[in-house]
Amino acid sequence: MLNTEFKPDVLNDTRWTKVEKAYITASKYFTLFSAKDLEGLDEMFDSKATLRDWDIEAFGKSNIFIAMKDVFDSVESIEVNPIEMGCWANMELLNEEGDEPIRIVAELEITIDKTEKISVVDIIEFTNDYKIRGIKAFKG
Repeated sequence: MLNTEFKPDVLNDTRWTKVEKAYITASKYFTLFSAKDLEGLDEMFDSKATLRDWDIEAFGKSNIFIAMKDVFDSVESIEVNPIEMGCWANMELLNEEGDEPIRIVAELEITIDKTEKISVVDIIEFTNDYKIRGIKAFKG
């Protein structure tokens, strides 16, 4: 089992593979989202990031944060529990310095206000420096 505990130096540590760094970064995102920590989430997104789910379509970091704040303000609590995560990338290109994106596909159980549970699949695409380039979320 991969230890997904985020430590600030992990992204600069050459002992970790690109795939492991993506898993760890995705886990950090889910933790910060559950904490409704907009300040912590701010440093995770690329300025040109995109977000799409069943209700929201936002382009650019500032619009994503407006949408996230609206979601956070509409609930007392939100808890994201990853059930399973997988990597989706061209493994041959991951060994090169090119701009091949790494994507994490995560099956999630999201609990809203400690009562309502929804099943969601997130596809999170990262830049080469592990900023979130895009999130596509699918309910069901």
